Amino acid sequence: MNNFELISIFDSSHEVINMSVNDISHEESLVSPPAGGNSINWVLGHMIFHRDVTREILGLEKLYGGSLEQYARGSGQLQPAKAIEFSRLIEMYNSGHKALTEKLKNTDLIPDAEKRETVTTLAFHEAYHVGQVGILRRVIGKEGAIK
Repeated sequence: MNNFELISIFDSSHEVINMSVNDISHEESLVSPPAGGNSINWVLGHMIFHRDVTREILGLEKLYGGSLEQYARGSGQLQPAKAIEFSRLIEMYNSGHKALTEKLKNTDLIPDAEKRETVTTLAFHEAYHVGQVGILRRVIGKEGAIK
């Protein structure tokens, strides 16, 4: 895999997330599936948390540091009082996208197999969660965003 493909994955994820979340209220973002699982709010926050990990691996500054611990893996069910306002999460997700893809355009990952593998895994991880958001739209009673 080369950086063009990684950029394509991150760009596609970015586009689909924005299509999927633009009509979701903060209250809707907090709804979890009845059989268990995370809300859209948690999933988007989790994606931002891992975008910061990706940024750090690529030598960029983290945008949000420790302010997203409630969205880390294993953090448990998101408590509404600890949830970041959904419109703010969307802004946070979008704010670092261009810098991330620009850094990928200008970074040679070929010599560093471990870094390349980790960034590839993180790109897949994000795409996986984009799919979850599509399913969670149905949980809150919305139609699919991609038609």
